[in-house]
Amino acid sequence: MHWLGQGYLKPLIYALVDMMKRNSSCCSLEIEVRTPRGFAERNPFQEEIEVPDPATVLGGTVALWLLSIISSFHPKNKLTVVEAGALEALYDKLVSYTSNPQAEFEDTEGIWISAMLLAILFQDAHIVSSPATMRIIPSLALLLRSEEVIDRFFAAQAMASLVCNGSRGMNLAIANSGAVAGLITIIGYVESDMPNLVALSEEFSLVKNPDQVVLELLFEIEDVRVGSTARKTIPLLVDLLRPMPDRPGAPPTAVRLLTRIADGSDTNKLIMAEAGAVDALTKYLSLSPQDLTEATISELLRILFSNPDLLHYEASISSMNQLVAVLHLGSRSARLSAARALHELFNAENIKDSELAKQAVQPLVDMLEAASESEQHAALATLVKFTSGNPSKAVLITDVEGNPLESLYKILSSTACLELKTNAAQLCFALFGNSKVRAMPIASECIEPLLSLMQSDMGTAVESGVCAFERLLDDEQQVEFAAAYDIVDLLVGLVSGSNNRLIEASICALIKLGKDRTPRKLDMVKAGIIDSCLEILPTAPSTLCCTIAELFRILTNSSAISKTSAAAKIVEPLFLVLFRPDISLWGQHSSLQALVNILEKPQSLATLKLTPSQVIEPLISFLESPSQAIQQLGTELLSHLLAQEHFKQDITTKNAVVPLVQLAGIGILNLQQTAIKALENISVSWPKAVADAGGIFEISKVVVQDDPQPPHALWESAALVLSNVLRSNDDYYFKVPLVVLVKMLYSAEESTITVALNALTVQESTDASNAELMTEAGAVDALLDLLRSHQCEEESGRLLEALFNNVRIREMKVSKYAISPLAQYLLDPQTRSQSGKLLAALALGDLSQHEGLARASDSVSACRALISLLEDQPTEEMKMVAICALQNFVMRSRTNRRAVAEAGGILVILELLLSPNSEVAGQAALLVKFLFSNHTLQEYVSNELIRSLTAALGKESESTETLTEEVLKTMHVIFTNFPKLHVSEAATLCVPHLVAALKSGSEAAQDSVLDTLCLLKNSWSNMPIDISKSQATIAAEAIPVLQMLMKTCPPSFQERADSLLHCLPGCLMVTIERGNNLKQVMGGTNAFCQLTIGNGPPRQTKVVSNSTSPEWNEGFTWAFDVPPKGQKLHILCKSKTTFGKTSLGRVTIQIDKVVSEGVYSGLFSLNQDSNKDAKDGTSRTLEIEITWSNSISNEGDEL
Repeated sequence: MHWLGQGYLKPLIYALVDMMKRNSSCCSLEIEVRTPRGFAERNPFQEEIEVPDPATVLGGTVALWLLSIISSFHPKNKLTVVEAGALEALYDKLVSYTSNPQAEFEDTEGIWISAMLLAILFQDAHIVSSPATMRIIPSLALLLRSEEVIDRFFAAQAMASLVCNGSRGMNLAIANSGAVAGLITIIGYVESDMPNLVALSEEFSLVKNPDQVVLELLFEIEDVRVGSTARKTIPLLVDLLRPMPDRPGAPPTAVRLLTRIADGSDTNKLIMAEAGAVDALTKYLSLSPQDLTEATISELLRILFSNPDLLHYEASISSMNQLVAVLHLGSRSARLSAARALHELFNAENIKDSELAKQAVQPLVDMLEAASESEQHAALATLVKFTSGNPSKAVLITDVEGNPLESLYKILSSTACLELKTNAAQLCFALFGNSKVRAMPIASECIEPLLSLMQSDMGTAVESGVCAFERLLDDEQQVEFAAAYDIVDLLVGLVSGSNNRLIEASICALIKLGKDRTPRKLDMVKAGIIDSCLEILPTAPSTLCCTIAELFRILTNSSAISKTSAAAKIVEPLFLVLFRPDISLWGQHSSLQALVNILEKPQSLATLKLTPSQVIEPLISFLESPSQAIQQLGTELLSHLLAQEHFKQDITTKNAVVPLVQLAGIGILNLQQTAIKALENISVSWPKAVADAGGIFEISKVVVQDDPQPPHALWESAALVLSNVLRSNDDYYFKVPLVVLVKMLYSAEESTITVALNALTVQESTDASNAELMTEAGAVDALLDLLRSHQCEEESGRLLEALFNNVRIREMKVSKYAISPLAQYLLDPQTRSQSGKLLAALALGDLSQHEGLARASDSVSACRALISLLEDQPTEEMKMVAICALQNFVMRSRTNRRAVAEAGGILVILELLLSPNSEVAGQAALLVKFLFSNHTLQEYVSNELIRSLTAALGKESESTETLTEEVLKTMHVIFTNFPKLHVSEAATLCVPHLVAALKSGSEAAQDSVLDTLCLLKNSWSNMPIDISKSQATIAAEAIPVLQMLMKTCPPSFQERADSLLHCLPGCLMVTIERGNNLKQVMGGTNAFCQLTIGNGPPRQTKVVSNSTSPEWNEGFTWAFDVPPKGQKLHILCKSKTTFGKTSLGRVTIQIDKVVSEGVYSGLFSLNQDSNKDAKDGTSRTLEIEITWSNSISNEGDEL
């Protein structure tokens, strides 16, 4: 191409680009293209492709080939090609093809050559960064979906050049273009399947495996690896894990890509698991792939299993079988990866405890002898995980072939790194949990390397060494071996810092070394172990505190140490440990024993500077310990302390409460009396201390003690102590058993009774079930006794009412026997408490709600008592309570009704009907209704009863509606049950009030009025005519309301209203207003109307001469004592002529309809045939208005 360098190259490039744009077809031009090295004639599917050798290419294809060759010759040529517009032309070509791939495309060969040219051009980073490049990416992504492998291959080459030379943004654009799915379709084809494509790629310096290059580079980007592209790619890659004969290279590549995607993303791991990756990898492993692939698969499984959520998949368990097989038969690298994968799998307890997991032990133990530290490290870590939490598994390790402890010893004694030795020590710790392992000779050999590890600078190594060493000392013979080493100073030096596990293991080792070895203990004290422990004790967790306490116990067992000043420093911190609520029984025992060892020495007590509050309080609580040994030590230590005079003198302080409470509960009478008497005074000042010390429980036992019963003075004193505690804080109410509180009601001290009542009231209001418990404990009897004795009447009554307000209490037998005492309390002249009376009445009201109790024989006395209460000028609230209670009593019992009447209750209740309080009056009316709901009290029925009810109707109050309804209902019941009252003067006098209620009352009131008026109406035929006429005349005032009800109210109202309307006297008014179209065939019209009802005389209008539309406006009235049932109004229209009178027509109207509707008006057609309907459509009409009302005109005729 020398001649091209003489200035002809650039024009040639421009010409070729232009040719490519025009895609000209030069049929006469034939160019032989030399076959590249290794170029073949068949594609991966053994089909002939469109690249012959020698090839004949025409037109634009020639241009593409030449541009490819020129661009690959020199980097500057690429820029010239781009400057000539090649990228735009290539873009247009690809867009044209990819936008309609199904259409016939003449230059299909030019598509893959175009992609190849792009791959060559994109080798230049400047071209990649040009704006036109970004536009081409979607077309390349679409080309990756082509059915032709060659198209996809060179599209992948173009993508590979882009990702290798492009920016991060470019790569993200490629990832988001959907190209990944297309790239995956060409993964795995071997080179022999498409040697021509590979050879051509090499000729132009393109990559060998573009698909892998692109995918690997894309998934190096964090955003791609954790984004939606990766999530969509995972299932496609998982599908490649399955063997494919035509793509043998796909599974290894898929494993590598999945490894890259999974690493560091738990979400991707889960997606892989959901896509079946674990199962596919397991099957892949079962096919015994190449060693490298086997290792890669195992590593991918390790990465997947690092997500704990995957351990729950069934496929995860199945994979363990193949991983174990790899451990047995795989290469070194594969075994390493398999061991690491098992390490992750063993995070699941069910997998770690499976039988299959045990099969991994032997190969893992074998790996301990490997030359590679990484293999040893993986095996150790996995074995440590396998044995963690289950020391019994150490036996499995010792039962395999070989001697794992010897391997561990070799590692510990070697020059291996500290991390490896740390793991070895951790496994030693697990193995030393087995007594057989500790007894092995090789175990003692491990002491020295473990001590060496304990002196290292690595914290985890020191911790592992100490823990293994301490576990080894569980064997007494190993303690003897260890004693030969100077290790006290080393272990004491480790008792510092913040590593609690290291500190605890060091102290445990010292305990085992010092047990029964006084010289060694003295060495520990000399080394400063006491000071070291005291320094960390305040912030140490409970388990470490217990370990330190045990060390102090071991040390102070030696009198040579317990009497020293160093031991004296232990006392106060140990008391603080005893204060801790989280200290275990072992820690308590060790602390108490150490304190006993120290304080049993008189010289130690003499130097004790602690006050009683620092000493006694933590001690006494241990007297109730479930451990007898701790109880014994606590008692012993307390006895030593009480030998000091100043402790005795402080017995009256707050801190003395605890032992006093303990003495009060031990059951020895003398001690009980003394302690409780002292508590009687102390509980006033320190009630909380008494409660906190368990005083409520202990004193409660004395209060309820029956066999033997305590002396009365002791009982009263105990009850007073409890009342003092309860009075201090309401929270203590719930700590005293209900039976104790009930017992306290029998106290002779009013203050004790008051507190007990308050506590019982609070408990009842908090939990309804407490009411039953206190009732079963005898609370009702106790409360009734208090009422009878007039003690704490209000409090007793309130609680009693609250109890009887409980339905379940009213079901109890005790409720029946409470009625009479409550009645006696109300009748007792010594009862002065108004609140007590009110609450007693409320209690009776509660009891009356139970039908059985309301019918009980004692309910008679309750009725008398309640009437007595109403007579005694009660408050409004008391009236309401008494009336409501009486309602329940009389509603369910005739005997009670008679008892109310005999007690003078009728008059009392009738007076209440006139109460200014409408609620009281309304309830009184309801009570009257219940009293007279049957004939039990017929002798008490009188006009006065109706007058009182009538007066209540006429009373003005704020809440008249409810009162009116109740009074009307009561009146209706009385009129229904006692018809003799219908003819009474009182009945007649109540009619106007009934009419008023009908006019202005509620619907319920109207309903009752209609019922009552109908009752009276039905009796009019049987009573004297003057009375019935009087009642009917008054009731006639209701005619307009009744007519309105006929139009607006329900059918049930209409029937009764219509019945009344047709029984009440009224007045029929007919107004003849005018006539219309009254023409005659011959002569003028001189019209007049003649009106007749039944056999009555006719009534006539004036004659209007010479008018076919006369206007009369004349009215005619008829008065009726009873509406004329079934009669008709006949109106005859005539014309007066010279020759006589001529009929113009007739109108007939049914009077019943007018009575019901009130007004009947309009145009009525005149009909010559009187038998026809008046509205038959004739042209002659009369305009008439007819009304029925209670207004009687003086001019009307009475019919």
